Amino acid sequence: MAAAQLKTGREQGVFSRVDDDILQNILGRLPGVAFASAACVNTTWNKNCSHMLSRPKFASALSLNPDLHNAIDEVLAEIFSKPIRPDFVVAYIGTNFSLEETHQLITEKIGSGIPIITNRAMGLIGTDVETRNLREVNCAHGNSARNPEINGGLVVSVGFVPGLKVEIFPLPSPRHAPHLLMMEHFVRDILSYSGPLPPSCMMMFGDKHFDMNLVVAALDAIMPDKTAIVGDASASFMYTRRNETRNYSSDLFYIAGAALVFVKDQHKPDYMGEIEFHVTLSPGLMPFGPQIKTISSYETPTHSSWISAVMSEFEGVFIDSHTILRELQSQLGMSDIYTGVTKTRQYHNGAGPPVSMTTLNFHEVRGGYGNYILVDGVGIQPDDVFFFYHSDAATALNTVDYASDNLQTLVHNDSDIQREVFGGFIFSSNKRGISLFNRRNVDCKPFVDNFPGVPVAGMFGNGEIACGALLGEEENQELGHPRCCVHACSSVYLAMTYVPPQAPYYLE
Repeated sequence: MAAAQLKTGREQGVFSRVDDDILQNILGRLPGVAFASAACVNTTWNKNCSHMLSRPKFASALSLNPDLHNAIDEVLAEIFSKPIRPDFVVAYIGTNFSLEETHQLITEKIGSGIPIITNRAMGLIGTDVETRNLREVNCAHGNSARNPEINGGLVVSVGFVPGLKVEIFPLPSPRHAPHLLMMEHFVRDILSYSGPLPPSCMMMFGDKHFDMNLVVAALDAIMPDKTAIVGDASASFMYTRRNETRNYSSDLFYIAGAALVFVKDQHKPDYMGEIEFHVTLSPGLMPFGPQIKTISSYETPTHSSWISAVMSEFEGVFIDSHTILRELQSQLGMSDIYTGVTKTRQYHNGAGPPVSMTTLNFHEVRGGYGNYILVDGVGIQPDDVFFFYHSDAATALNTVDYASDNLQTLVHNDSDIQREVFGGFIFSSNKRGISLFNRRNVDCKPFVDNFPGVPVAGMFGNGEIACGALLGEEENQELGHPRCCVHACSSVYLAMTYVPPQAPYYLE
């Protein structure tokens, strides 16, 4: 029957729909380069190739090869073993690799005109090119001299997202005034690119020498809840834009951050479905002790703060940092300690009156002297209140299951919307992994359990960004609880889903 249909199709100069299915099955098995060549055979083949690429695709691979050139070749060979047309590239690298050389090599091999971000990570999450298993490699733990792979390797992910526009927007800071962030320029550029529709997703990478709490809180205040905002707040990164017409001179500006922005294309054809972004969170901190009020705060040139404080119930008695830190250490052992500071601030969106928002900011405790406690980060003001928090394995394990349940609702629910998860990202704290759980592959569990075989790329860092409409947090947001934008000791999960069009469309 197929042979007869093929003969009829040839006589008519076209393939029948049955033969289109056969042809697409064959084309789908071709590696990326061969697929590109197949698209040039004739009009029919080109249309079939284009129809195959009307659905989103995501490919990712991890290599722990200690040789940079070989590692890049291994991951790109795996990624382009099947048809994909790059719309964006995100790469995470271990500390043993040169950031500049890695970014240059990836850009040369994939090509210009594609948004590419390369970020140095404290650990990697990805599908190993050798074992084909999703695994976690936390660079912060282990003897790198005896086991070079601990601080080496890289994860590269490539996405094809038809119906979306993708671009990278840098956040500049003048070298003559490094504490001044050009937020208005940053936001204006993003909103100008986005047009009448807000961004669907923003993947933010903040330079580790700048405090991203205020930046991300401002973005959260300006953008609607349906804009998913995720990322790494303490990054070391390089980027290549799709449009390089406006660059900031490195002699005049620092780049304090960069956002990989996904915007819905207003001119998307009807035969394309919808791409959605969903975020959920696994916190790993536990609050303890009484509420404390800040009396004074002094910021240092290294983006940390000395704060003095009193217990809210005993305002005349200053906290003795030596005593309280010693007691915390004796009670909690080796747990990491943070202050969770509640702040109410005004944020300017560049148009209209400022927006007031209450946020929860985590600052890791670094030490103390006399009545002062030294914490990471800036932006703490007198009368801000806080609790102490500590990392807790039981809390993290419970919330990993909670995050898994939230992701499960994307594909198992009572809604008529049929979503397909085609890829995901994980941003996890370097305080987690094997050091917190005493075993590997806990943080990637929500994806492994719910979407086995779906490509995932992830990293371990310090300061996990997650805000917008978080799955499972709708009630807290409605109740007006303080919003937390940059988390600590957490794992952030970004799931990318595709909703097919309600009726089938065929390219004629």
